[in-house]
Amino acid sequence: MHYHVCRFSKHVKRSYHIPAPRDDAKGYIDGVMQAIRESDIDLVVPMHEEIFYLAEEAQTNLELRSKLLSPPFHTLIMLHNKWEFSQFLQQNSLGVPKSSLCKSYEDVLALGRDVEWAVKPVYGRANTSVFHLEPGKPLPTEEEIDISDGQHYIAQEWVKGQRFCTYSVLWNGKVSSLSVYPVQDTIDGSVGSSCVYFESTVNPKITEYVERLGSCLPGVSGQVALDVIQNDPGDVVAIECNPRATSGIHLYSSTKRLARVLTCHIPVDAPWTEPEPVRVGPPNRAKRKVAPGMLMWKRSHADNHYKAVAIEYLNHMKRLIFSRDVMWSWTDLTPSLMQPFLLTSYYEICREKNLKLPTMFQHDYVWEPRGEHLAQVRKMFNHDPEKGDGTAVD
Repeated sequence: MHYHVCRFSKHVKRSYHIPAPRDDAKGYIDGVMQAIRESDIDLVVPMHEEIFYLAEEAQTNLELRSKLLSPPFHTLIMLHNKWEFSQFLQQNSLGVPKSSLCKSYEDVLALGRDVEWAVKPVYGRANTSVFHLEPGKPLPTEEEIDISDGQHYIAQEWVKGQRFCTYSVLWNGKVSSLSVYPVQDTIDGSVGSSCVYFESTVNPKITEYVERLGSCLPGVSGQVALDVIQNDPGDVVAIECNPRATSGIHLYSSTKRLARVLTCHIPVDAPWTEPEPVRVGPPNRAKRKVAPGMLMWKRSHADNHYKAVAIEYLNHMKRLIFSRDVMWSWTDLTPSLMQPFLLTSYYEICREKNLKLPTMFQHDYVWEPRGEHLAQVRKMFNHDPEKGDGTAVD
């Protein structure tokens, strides 16, 4: 984007306009390396799926590897691929829904019809192309579910309970920061969509789960975010992982806690010679909102009774009024004041590319292996051709 929120911040020294990685991966890498050298950058902290392009390059680019906060490429793929991640959790006795790999539409037809399933691409994101299969209801058609040899899906048993999101930073396999927030207001009202309201909470069982996951990744450093569900008995299961930055970073606003954790070990590929930092979290009950998203909110309550609708609306308005926008800062007002202008430019991009707004924000960064690249990625795992299962190979 030519116009973006950081461009108007007085705290940003310089920004670069470079090719989008999805369209020109080499041009993107060249642009990042130019920025690193010209601005003497010590640390590269990926925000979205550009991390895959960068981590793949870092396998052979030692200069980038020493500055990139990311797990090794093979570990990154294992965490991102929903099927491989579910196998990893199962092998390490961590809570995970019952899952099945779907390589074709026939695999979807073979799923037990007495069970509720969530069927989604193994390399999906942000609730895109997710199908909810319910007993007694028609299945999506073969045209609706685009399953092929190049696009596998995972079927996960639909777990009921309270949904939470976590964002953590690992250093050398230890959890150095952790934020947890329940899924409440989302951009379109559905529980699986992107959150637009964040309220920090402390959940000992989720904390224990994330720390156990970190202990299963010895020597790994990077950002790891989980979508988890806590069922009525209190058990925690992880339904997917985003090995990158997520909205949990907003809960650290107005503090130095996260910045200190992110910058505590430079260069990032150097051996550890000091103790890992003590785990920190955001301020107690920190609250942040994405104001434009909150204003586009849709109610999610299935009950149309006026009382249920009124309660949900009042709770939404309470969160809208009594929380701070993620962009707002008294010492840096211009980014907030420019949001209406930026939103207009975003809708213009949507019109040009024929995309919806949530999709537009991710479009340039999406990483999905295809063709020979997909074959190379699959070689990183020990696959049983019949079962399709495997674990990451170092």
